[in-house]
Amino acid sequence: MMRKTITCIGEAMVEFRRGDDQHWLQGFAGDTLNVGWALRALLPNDDVAIQFLSRVGQDGFSNSFCDFLTNSGISTDLLEREQERTIGLYTIETDDVGERSFSYWRGQSAARHLASEPVRLGETLASSDIVYASGITLAILLPDHRKGFLDVLSHLKQAGTKIAFDPNIRPRLWEDPVTMRRTIETAASLANVVLPTFDDEALAFGDSDPWDTITRYRRLGAQEIVVKNGVKPTCYVRDDDKGEIDVLQAVAAVDTTGAGDSFNGAYLARRFVGADIPVAIRNGHALSKAVVGEKGALIDMRKIRDSCEYFE
Repeated sequence: MMRKTITCIGEAMVEFRRGDDQHWLQGFAGDTLNVGWALRALLPNDDVAIQFLSRVGQDGFSNSFCDFLTNSGISTDLLEREQERTIGLYTIETDDVGERSFSYWRGQSAARHLASEPVRLGETLASSDIVYASGITLAILLPDHRKGFLDVLSHLKQAGTKIAFDPNIRPRLWEDPVTMRRTIETAASLANVVLPTFDDEALAFGDSDPWDTITRYRRLGAQEIVVKNGVKPTCYVRDDDKGEIDVLQAVAAVDTTGAGDSFNGAYLARRFVGADIPVAIRNGHALSKAVVGEKGALIDMRKIRDSCEYFE
């Protein structure tokens, strides 16, 4: 069987988080990278290549990031290097219930230019079986690069590539709310699978409940929609199949960073191997539960595999 390819597109960042001793601990993260990390942990390397498409610099942090991906089994073939720009950086601090506060340094992020050459970008992605992107991927792009990126997604979908998209709405990253809503809905209209979070959608679009979110994205043309809703039931629809899946027993959150991304990674991994939607959602819940129980966005891949079960 020919090896399949899943490509995650977006911005990776250096992560600094406080340890229990209040000293800073350094790692790497980024919403689409977090998804790729879970996919790599859960899908067999011999059968599926996981690629991360982005841009970084040629500095020490960027070099360390490239080594980190390679050592983790994530391909760097689509990771371009720039001399004048670098990799973004953020710090994260958590309160007593695991809620987060961030500070970002991304003005010189090379990833903001990943769609500067849309024709070449489309050619690069043409061999991917699945392409995953997010609202943050779009938000960090230079405004005049976004249309080209969306055109690439459109051409890929027409050619048979499956597009998965999480709106991952972060208003502070956008120039204005109108641009944010219009761009996110355009991207969702090009996706086969849309994986929104209800709280984000309610704030940005005024949805009254997850089924409002599903209705809106169905009108845009998305076939498969799964709405994450914290500890409340996850709602889904695909064609005539729809339902709600209760969340597993909650765990005391240490750090909620990456919970939704990890859900997406586990969900897509299980769907990729043929699991039905309820099974995939339960695996997403299981991984989210494991991730919020530890600090940092990325947990050990062995723990990811241990946390996810094939529910019958």
